[in-house]
Amino acid sequence: MVYVSVRGRIWLQAEAMNMVESVGNYTKHRKVPIMVKKQDRYITFFVPSISGESVAHAYQVTLAGVLSSNSDKVCELCSKGIFLKSTNAEVYKSTTGSDPPVLSKESGEGQAKGKRTRKQKASPEEIVKAAKEIEEKIIQSCGVEDIGGFLYAGEPNVKRTSSFSTGYMVPVYEVVDLVSVDPQLHSRYALGTRFVSVEESEERERRQAAGQMIYYVEVSSALFTFSFDLDTSSIGKYTYITSEYGKQIPGVDPLKRSSAALEALEQFLVEFPIGAKRTRFNPSDIRWESLLLAVSDGVFTLPSSFRSDYISRAVSKKKIASKNTELFAYTEDGCGLEGVGCFNTPEEAVKSAIQVAKQRLKQA
Repeated sequence: MVYVSVRGRIWLQAEAMNMVESVGNYTKHRKVPIMVKKQDRYITFFVPSISGESVAHAYQVTLAGVLSSNSDKVCELCSKGIFLKSTNAEVYKSTTGSDPPVLSKESGEGQAKGKRTRKQKASPEEIVKAAKEIEEKIIQSCGVEDIGGFLYAGEPNVKRTSSFSTGYMVPVYEVVDLVSVDPQLHSRYALGTRFVSVEESEERERRQAAGQMIYYVEVSSALFTFSFDLDTSSIGKYTYITSEYGKQIPGVDPLKRSSAALEALEQFLVEFPIGAKRTRFNPSDIRWESLLLAVSDGVFTLPSSFRSDYISRAVSKKKIASKNTELFAYTEDGCGLEGVGCFNTPEEAVKSAIQVAKQRLKQA
């Protein structure tokens, strides 16, 4: 088992990376309430945020590309960034190329036309067998659903928990009372072309307006938190049926899949492809102020980066609860802490941590 935990603080300037809804021609940025203690009282701020779902989507898009380049299986939908993940029989068939096992069987009574049929309940053994087959075929057919989890909502239900965890990105403690969201005016202009006619009529004003579409997009700037944890212990293995838990799934190489998950994490942290509207709202500054990675032989999660002392708190935690943990850090001011590998760039810290994680995978 190799466990990688990541925490960081990243500058996102003039960003519109998580838009949640449009009201008319107004597009709203996602906001969440954050409660903090300032001096002797607690205050709640509504701040711009980026959801964990947005982070997970971006990572899985990267993961699908890495798996495909490694000649591992990725289903058609996941390869296109559509993560329906075998939710029902139809999607399951698209993923695996076969129909899911059928549990219910009609009894021999009431088969005549117009008469009600009666169904027999499947036995516990049949349910376990069907659930095992469903998990097995999905994992064999798609590496993204192996690592990112799925929920088959047919009969029987089969759930696979994601091997990675992430969460909301929010402004850090020091800036929650400074952050604001502001709508920016934009327009698409078509006046002066043959595609917009201007007539001397009561509709003239409406037709002119149609040639110039005005809309607003909420934009924000902040120093955001970041969190991501990857647990390789269940990749390529059964997890749903207790009698099979932890056993390797036939035809799947857990080491290859786990290496792909780490490679995708490296690429993800270096390129940071999170966020919608990036074609026109690419943040003017995407830069890690600080970044910390922990590579462990067991579950070891780093403290939240909401507070600026998260690296020193990680060092303290390592002294008490280390799982053969190594820390890899980058800060703009230099970390200079005992027990932490400090690097000159965030890319160096990421690359070194992933290399160590891959080495541990081979030795496990």
